Amino acid sequence: MINITWYGTATILMEIDGTKLLFDPFFRMNKKLEHPKLEEFTRVDYIFNTHPHFDHLCDLPLILKNTDAQLYGTPTAYLRLETQGVDVEKQVVIIHNKEILEMENFSIKTHQSKHIDNNLSIVLLTALKVLFTFQIHKAYKLLKLHNKYRMGGDIVAFEINAQNKTILIFGSAGISNKAKLPKNVDVLIWPFQGRTNMTKYFLPIIKKIGPKTVILDHFDNAFPPITEHINTDKFVKTMAKKFPDMKVIVPKYHEKIEII
Repeated sequence: MINITWYGTATILMEIDGTKLLFDPFFRMNKKLEHPKLEEFTRVDYIFNTHPHFDHLCDLPLILKNTDAQLYGTPTAYLRLETQGVDVEKQVVIIHNKEILEMENFSIKTHQSKHIDNNLSIVLLTALKVLFTFQIHKAYKLLKLHNKYRMGGDIVAFEINAQNKTILIFGSAGISNKAKLPKNVDVLIWPFQGRTNMTKYFLPIIKKIGPKTVILDHFDNAFPPITEHINTDKFVKTMAKKFPDMKVIVPKYHEKIEII
């Protein structure tokens, strides 16, 4: 049995016959949203990091301090965590593009990915939101975090193969032209934030990958004023028209999704 649980932002917990895989754990900074207990991120078997941006990496030192699970991350993630006191030799395994990890009841293949290119409209709208809501100080703190956790060039997507199912997870909604992504996957987990035209941007990618099911994440207002909750209704309606045989899931926080 495979279950997928969304914990906000790009945080995904995947359970494969009792084995727990945690992807990009992050405690959301918006006090109005739900927050998991630390134990939910530490009682896992494996942790995976797609890229070292702050909303994917900054909480890992605390998590790793309280778990025996190893983290699989890029060379940049390894170096960033080392500077923050993590025993990287013991707890961090460096992964590269086109690598295959063979585990006891599943395998994981890495694919080259990239961070989404924010379009000018969303940059301007975010700047105006910061000014008109008088949250300049909070935005400045987030900018400092962004600079501290610069992404670097090593960003990966994870292809999980288990129980004759293929699940493809992206940490950011960028597609590398160099990547040879799997097609006709069973589940595509996709971050739905970063552009004002996400529906239009995402449709060619869906056509290229051809998933049976699409699960959205990263659409929440995890660290205002930079983020905001993204309305996914337009995307869901467009998918129903263009790809009526594909299932679209907009997950609820902490709700398990069974992959059949």
